[in-house]
Amino acid sequence: MAHHIGRSWDGPGHLEALCPCPKAPCGLIDRDNMSDACGQHPPENMKTIRTSHHLEDCPEIGRDVVVAMARTIKAREAVVKAADEWDGVYFSFELDDAIDDYRAAVEHEAAERIRNSERLHNYADDHMSDCNAAADEIDPDLEATR
Repeated sequence: MAHHIGRSWDGPGHLEALCPCPKAPCGLIDRDNMSDACGQHPPENMKTIRTSHHLEDCPEIGRDVVVAMARTIKAREAVVKAADEWDGVYFSFELDDAIDDYRAAVEHEAAERIRNSERLHNYADDHMSDCNAAADEIDPDLEATR
């Protein structure tokens, strides 16, 4: 029986965001479709799997949050790298661009969390248009980031 698995607690997290495995619609990893380059999910790596569900129980929501999370983590790494290389004598356009990319990634992650919040969806369908409008205000260039 097929499973979606994850190493993070309570659903997909940074470990899934940074691994090379293809993501299931829920943001976890399909046990039958793992990357050979992954150091986290294949059983031969002997890592603890902390989250899982059967394929037929997949909520099919969450992948966008994991993709946004990976973008945020990579943008932060670029900021740290640019800061390490900056000697402080001149203005660093690379650092400025990296900070802007990091901010955009954080905003995108926040917007995706709003759009995909199960709690908000359970609250009331008539309020979801307000929530989606708020997410669109935070991240208006959604199509450009996918």
